[in-house]
Amino acid sequence: LTLVATDAHKLVRYKTRHTTVTLNDDEDRTSFILPKKPATMLKNILPKESGDVEVRFDAKNAYFKLSNYTMICRQVEGRYPNYNGVIPKENPYKVIVDRVSLLNALKRVSVFSNQASNLIKLDMRDNRITISAQDIDFSISAEETVNCQYADTPIKIGFKSAFLIEIINTISSSDVILELTDPSRAGIILPFENEENEDVLMLLMPMLLND
Repeated sequence: LTLVATDAHKLVRYKTRHTTVTLNDDEDRTSFILPKKPATMLKNILPKESGDVEVRFDAKNAYFKLSNYTMICRQVEGRYPNYNGVIPKENPYKVIVDRVSLLNALKRVSVFSNQASNLIKLDMRDNRITISAQDIDFSISAEETVNCQYADTPIKIGFKSAFLIEIINTISSSDVILELTDPSRAGIILPFENEENEDVLMLLMPMLLND
């Protein structure tokens, strides 16, 4: 089972083998698009439930059967974008960093970012990530350095801090991996360790740096 969600700025792909899938005889795969509102309702209901979830769908509707709830919703019509096409396959720069240290540094530095752009800069070199932000309108800036595992070519990239913080907040592993190609291409954020039979990938589009 593969779940994908995107808003054109960020994307998450979650794969799990903790499922039993039944397809029609003439199908090797099938899919449907779930609207945001019922997806949010499911997100709020599922932590309160126990046991398996049965998912069925036809040409127009999707059906979710839980132990205490049954939800029926209309699907989004159309074809989902080719998300595999936007995920960079070759990412030569790989950074491993403690999740909590990175998250706390991002929260502190982002306070000093421009309120409109929310831009922060990551400068990775010599086993360190230097996180910086500034707001020229108010003449404020901040910079903080976090230790990491990275000894390759120095690379700088900009991200919207709110999006990066949101993504890292959803990761449960102690370390996170940043995979990068260049400052103009999407960054890949991965948990250092996935749960058994699970695969999580998150993608974040970069922001233009002025320097």
